[in-house]
Amino acid sequence: MANHHPSEWNPSLQKYFVTKLIIHLLYSISIYISYHGYYTDACNIHETVIAGKSRRTSATFASETHEHAHSTPLVMEIRTSRTTMESARLSERVPVGSFYKTNIEAVDDVRSKYFIALWIPAFLLIIVSVGIWQTFTNHAQSSAALHQYRAYLAEVEHLENNTIEPSSAIQPLRRFASRLQSIRSDTNGDYVTNFEKSLAYNQAFNTDLSQLLQGNHSHRSVVRGVLEKATLFYQQRTQHYLKDSQRFIFGGGIAIFLALLYAWLGILKPIGRQSMERALALARAGEFNEDVINTSRVIIIVLESDGKVVLVNHYFQSLLQWPRTQIVGRSILDRLFFSEDHDSVIALLDASDPEQIVEIPILDATGNTLIVAWTVTTVRDVSGKDLLRVAMGVNVTERTQAQKAQQLTLLRAQSLSERLQDEAQQAAELHTAFLGPQDIQLPGVSGLATSISTSEVGGDYLDCYATRETSVLVLGDVSGHGLAAGSIVAVAKTVINQMRAEGIGHPDQVLRRLNNTILEVAQGLRLMTMICAAIDFRRGRLYLANAGQQFPYLQKPDGTWEMLEIGGLPLGQEINQEMLVSEFDLPLGSRLLLISDGWVEESNPDDEPFGYERLEAALEAFSSFDDQVLRDALLDKLRSFCEKDNFDDDLSLIIVRHDERFDSLENTPSVSKQLEVVRLSQDYYTHARISPRISRQHTVLLTDNDWHHLLPQMSRDGVRRVLQSRDTFLTNLGWDALLGAHRDTNDELFTYLGIDTPIQLPITGSSDKDGVLMSLESWFQESQMSDAWMDIAILVADELLENALYAAPRDARGNALYPKGVKRALGEDEYIYLRAARKDNILAMQMSDNWGTLTPSIFLQRLSAHIHGQGLIANQGGGGLYLLWRFSNYLQIRVFPGRETRATLFFDLDHPPREDRYPSFQFLYHSDTCEFNHDKP
Repeated sequence: MANHHPSEWNPSLQKYFVTKLIIHLLYSISIYISYHGYYTDACNIHETVIAGKSRRTSATFASETHEHAHSTPLVMEIRTSRTTMESARLSERVPVGSFYKTNIEAVDDVRSKYFIALWIPAFLLIIVSVGIWQTFTNHAQSSAALHQYRAYLAEVEHLENNTIEPSSAIQPLRRFASRLQSIRSDTNGDYVTNFEKSLAYNQAFNTDLSQLLQGNHSHRSVVRGVLEKATLFYQQRTQHYLKDSQRFIFGGGIAIFLALLYAWLGILKPIGRQSMERALALARAGEFNEDVINTSRVIIIVLESDGKVVLVNHYFQSLLQWPRTQIVGRSILDRLFFSEDHDSVIALLDASDPEQIVEIPILDATGNTLIVAWTVTTVRDVSGKDLLRVAMGVNVTERTQAQKAQQLTLLRAQSLSERLQDEAQQAAELHTAFLGPQDIQLPGVSGLATSISTSEVGGDYLDCYATRETSVLVLGDVSGHGLAAGSIVAVAKTVINQMRAEGIGHPDQVLRRLNNTILEVAQGLRLMTMICAAIDFRRGRLYLANAGQQFPYLQKPDGTWEMLEIGGLPLGQEINQEMLVSEFDLPLGSRLLLISDGWVEESNPDDEPFGYERLEAALEAFSSFDDQVLRDALLDKLRSFCEKDNFDDDLSLIIVRHDERFDSLENTPSVSKQLEVVRLSQDYYTHARISPRISRQHTVLLTDNDWHHLLPQMSRDGVRRVLQSRDTFLTNLGWDALLGAHRDTNDELFTYLGIDTPIQLPITGSSDKDGVLMSLESWFQESQMSDAWMDIAILVADELLENALYAAPRDARGNALYPKGVKRALGEDEYIYLRAARKDNILAMQMSDNWGTLTPSIFLQRLSAHIHGQGLIANQGGGGLYLLWRFSNYLQIRVFPGRETRATLFFDLDHPPREDRYPSFQFLYHSDTCEFNHDKP
């Protein structure tokens, strides 16, 4: 006997179900085709009416509708209404806006009702199909289960009647027992009824079945009784599901029939009636539309979507004199527009934006050109497809010609004005270009220059340049203003450039050559006052020569100002005029002020000049200000006195400070920009003492390779910034950044290497040190660092961590808070960060803490002690500073007292450390008290 799994379907049931499914699918397709035919008929009526391109009578419209009609009930109804359509009165008027709005509303209404008519039966069909599918599926599964249990029961009966070998009967029963076991263990996804689950969990039945399978036939009657109940149960379920299927088929058929009846009577038939009514309304609107087109004083051209002209109004023909036959049926581009305007016409048609107005010339029949302002509107059919384009234009030829004439006049006036303004602007720019730089950075001096002109082209001139041994400053004033004065300034600039190229910098030579040239050019008609200052940056000497300019002022290092009374005659009066030169001592920290006559001659509303006394009082009051603040304060003082913002005469001044000395210009560092620092050469520092008033924060010692013997003297003087001028590693870091380190307090890793995302390892306590070192070592390995450098870097990182954990935390008396090596956790407000970055062959490591307890004196003492072989200093900590310094190629320490200590070390990975190398370092201590008074050892 064949044995089937309970979840298998009977083949006859499968064929029956597939056949029913195909029938239902064909039925639904036929319904859709029928509905679609009705909808197409309704839409075609609208398309037929809108597609008319000239006046349509109702008879013509009915004829076209008849030719387009399909043999459907809806079209038959339209045919019976032809008499009504032909008798419609064309005198009825429908506004154009209402015509299009009604058409769009009709299309939307047809579409929405068509959707309802189609999807109500379709939805019911889906529900019925799902129900039939489910009931047939349940019926098939129950039938399969009934067939299987009958087979099990037959095997038991054969076993009782001994009509079959026990082994043959036991095999199906073993499969049955195995299925019950799988139901209990839920090992497969077969269909299982609640009845089967009850059998699977019936302990008594499973025990009897097990005894029967083991050969104990005394339990056969119990097993047979259970199988008989199962057979009866599935027989009843099969009949129940069969009745459910019949109910679904009968009920679903009735529901679908009612839905179709509702769709026909309630939706499709009204659609046909409404389509008829709207078609009549569209036909009545035709005559009105043509009347509007032909009576308008606007050019109207109706185009097809491909650009061919369909209709032109009477105003088009009367204005342009084109016969209708030469325009209609042709492309709009053929005769009406110039070829260079075709792209503009096409773009306007493609945009079809009623809000867009474009002026495009058009040709009339005689070849004359008219300027027309065009706009284009698109007419679409019910499906949204572009049907017609209506181009409307207004003749603006006269207005355009008047505007062009007016515009031409304005352009001529504007051109003349702009030319004059441009010439004046060019002259002003040329005069500004003649002036020297506003930011003065010369060997030995730094400062600023400012010139305020009262006209486009001023008569003041200031400049600066450097020779081999001097830095030269000149400030002059040509008599008068405007282009004449500007021409003399140009002559002076030319002569200064020549002397700069020749290396002439002595004041008498400079003024003598300027005098002779100005006399030769101006022939005595223009004079020029000028003062020339030459600063010998080797010995600190000031040389002055004055040709009728205001007396200069010299500020000494103690802050007092002194007027340098030196006079002379203006330039341009006589050939080889004698120039007297005065010499002054210029200590480091001195400041020189050169001014034009406008500073003392400018007057207030009472015609009282500002004068020397007020100028000198202001200088004394502002003596502690830096250069820029001093200049601004003097200007504010002058404006306040004169009670005006604009002055009557040009104002010029030069303020420079002598803050460094060199042997010659060739010995200065090769940097692109000199900074406001006092730079000391090694030779100068070896034989001199620097003033205690000079800020150590702004003092840089530029050394050679062998300089470490100066550390004790540096410790005594508080010099904490030393840079080797010929170190290529420092060149890679950038001299501008190194010399400006006292100003730029930003992150050193970004300043020197341009790295803004280094690795950062935060520390929460001493227990984190080993983990941090391991993480750092892994990063070194990933960056392919050599083993030798890796060992050095780990040693440096360990020393940095030790200093941050134990040497940095100190009390107000400078005593260490934590013994070295003790385990400790960071306080609530305490932080320690170890950061590292690498760029090419440069490795940088930085340690930051929030204590700020390290001072320049301790740092310098530590290095000096090691140089003298004294080793560590007791009870002061930080003994690893010397080790960190010697291992690095450059060390920078920045301290904000009581707030932060930031130690950054840079290493050249291409060159290992050497015993004879003493790297550069800078200790930047940001404290008001230590800016001018360094810590004494």
